Amino acid sequence: MLRVSRPAAGTLVISQGRAQAFVRLAIWIGVVGLFYLVVLGETVLSGAPAANGRGVPWHEWALLLFPLSLLPYLFSLVRTLRRADELILDGREKIVSRGRRTLAVFTDIRSLELKTVHGSCEEFRLSAILSNGRSIELMETEASAAIGTLAREMSGLLQVPLIRKA
Repeated sequence: MLRVSRPAAGTLVISQGRAQAFVRLAIWIGVVGLFYLVVLGETVLSGAPAANGRGVPWHEWALLLFPLSLLPYLFSLVRTLRRADELILDGREKIVSRGRRTLAVFTDIRSLELKTVHGSCEEFRLSAILSNGRSIELMETEASAAIGTLAREMSGLLQVPLIRKA
């Protein structure tokens, strides 16, 4: 979840919800833990003997495959927790910063690039293309409705064109 604030004229502060990511991570851990509890409990209660050459019981496959199916979601949560620093576009000082580190100066930014990343779910990556050809990733999010509007607002503040890529 993106949170956008405008503490002063010409200043834009964008942050991703770190608290919401913590809650989702706790739910993820709870679901996986509950799954293991149910599967292991059923195995112990049924007194399932060894496979006896008939193949691997479904419990052993489930213990491996279910958590693996949830790994892409876990990685997106960890990425949100790791990158939860605020992205600040300061119109007075003409700098773009994340946390306490300056990423770029407004005059160094040639354009903004909004790219669609296809993975387990659709994500969007917003990057600043610098005049020397380098690219700085500003944010990556799944908020499809908000990112387009936010990218247009950022390009207006930076006074650079917005390039969309699929």
